[in-house]
Amino acid sequence: MSERLAPALAADLRVGLLAVSAWAGALAGRHVDGPVLAAAGIVALAVAVLPARGGSGAALVLATLTVGVLTSGLAHRAQAGLHLPDPGAFSGVVTLVTDPEPTPAGHVRAEVRADGRRLLAEARTPAAADRLAALLAGDRAVLRGQTSALARPTAWTRARHLAGRLRVEAVVGTAAPSPHAAAANGFRRLLERGTASLPERHRSLLAGLTLGDDRAQPPEMTADFRASGLTHLLAVSGSNVVLMLAVAGPLLRRLRTWPRFAVASGTVLAFAFVTRFEPSVVRAAAMATVALWASTIGRPSGGIRHLAVAVTGLLLVDPLLVRSIGFRLSVAACAGVLVLAPRLAGRLRGPAWVRQALATTVGAQLAVAPVLVPTFGAMPLAALPANVLAAPLAGGLMVWGVTAGAVAGVVGGAAGAALHLPSAVALTALEAVAAASAALPLGHVDLRHVAVLAAAGALVVRGGRWRATGAVLVAGVVLLPGLTPTPPGSERAGWAATVWSDGPVGVVEVDDGASAAEVLDVLRQRRVRTVALVVVRSARPQSAQVVRAMRARLPVRGVIAPPASPVPRASAARPGDVIRVGGLRIEVVETDPVVVARVGWAGSGAVVARR
Repeated sequence: MSERLAPALAADLRVGLLAVSAWAGALAGRHVDGPVLAAAGIVALAVAVLPARGGSGAALVLATLTVGVLTSGLAHRAQAGLHLPDPGAFSGVVTLVTDPEPTPAGHVRAEVRADGRRLLAEARTPAAADRLAALLAGDRAVLRGQTSALARPTAWTRARHLAGRLRVEAVVGTAAPSPHAAAANGFRRLLERGTASLPERHRSLLAGLTLGDDRAQPPEMTADFRASGLTHLLAVSGSNVVLMLAVAGPLLRRLRTWPRFAVASGTVLAFAFVTRFEPSVVRAAAMATVALWASTIGRPSGGIRHLAVAVTGLLLVDPLLVRSIGFRLSVAACAGVLVLAPRLAGRLRGPAWVRQALATTVGAQLAVAPVLVPTFGAMPLAALPANVLAAPLAGGLMVWGVTAGAVAGVVGGAAGAALHLPSAVALTALEAVAAASAALPLGHVDLRHVAVLAAAGALVVRGGRWRATGAVLVAGVVLLPGLTPTPPGSERAGWAATVWSDGPVGVVEVDDGASAAEVLDVLRQRRVRTVALVVVRSARPQSAQVVRAMRARLPVRGVIAPPASPVPRASAARPGDVIRVGGLRIEVVETDPVVVARVGWAGSGAVVARR
């Protein structure tokens, strides 16, 4: 078969088969005896190192099977090691693996490494939460608390190598971090100092674009980026790595071959350290290293081969990456850009930059749909125009935010503020693009729409008389979701909030621990234009944040809350009060210390939910 194919395509297929085998083996995760695992490793190394002369088909089959056996056995061993030998009281030094982040319930949590195992640490007391929040990934701290096993391990906990939980009772002290962690955190703090002149919301947005750090973003901004399909801009990936190499380009071009490879690889590794080795960054860094190596040794190859080699190597090192949604999305998006985007760009009409941006967006979205839709629900159609407009802004901000941002952090004061004037303009424009795109009445698409869109794309690529048919199908996919009315009903927004809607009018119930971004997501998906009533059950401050976020994006006509609630402009309610909103009937059952309401359809007697 290889003789009949172009050499480059044949090589891509061979390496692609290795990646598919590695992926399948890591997913299977079957027990493999130690001697068999060692033999498979020796065979795989021999096939990789020794040139295949003649019998290349047999070598390919052997290598493919061996890689699958290796990743399967390694995945099983990795999963078997995710347990706590002695849960109970804990006191000792831990290293933070992720940056601490607040939870909807007002706690602070982070992944930590203790005694060779990863734990999900959570501080619930104000004193412990404040001290933990002041640290960064790579910092070391002395913690006291209680460890426990995970109640129900999930794909996410496996992908993160989490063996249990740590309930932090006190942060006793801190210890010196490793040199590379100190350098990475020092650079992050330098960029943060440089943004002191920007508004807080713009500082958080710039941190997301340059470092993937979106912890401080307001919930309404988070919801805007989700609804406009721009969340990927806030998760560092291949484009960030490419831009970092572009920044280092003037230096790299002045170096000889091997020094250039060393500096470029070091730049990629340093960027991975600064951005916390997130799965998408790991994929991009591995792919960039493969491409740099191929170029250095004089054997340049295509992006598809680089992706396949990177995936195979990463799964051999960490087979549990296959469980990571971020890794899956990153690989799928990269494959879509490499395989689909060039074919679409060649068939579209218009300016080159529009064709390229649209083809890249459509190719990536089609490729990630089989992963994204079953996990997170339908995709917003607003992503198509939003990405075309936002991509140039985001690319410029990534480069300027790192280069000028570092200088601004050093000089500070008025000079630092002047350096970030272009950032302020671009951030304002990017935020406006996200908000305007999120408000577009384009609806969402699920896998059925994506299948039709893929078929339409194939017809457009085929050209000729089929192009008009493909264009009609594309128009149908774009218009129908927005024109299809949302039936009356209810939907959970996370685990602590519920949205009821009757046409464009909605009622929201907010409990302790509700996520403002998730509430806004559901309101937009159900096309609610006016929130007639918010029922706030809890008197905690987190509920007030949810109401503020809703008021920032939608008209909120009324709020009922407990007497001690900090929600501004909330009304008191009495047991027995009945409120009618369209076809909904809300009966107040209790008001103190929490609000309990019964919601149902007026005249039907059918109770939608009882609290």
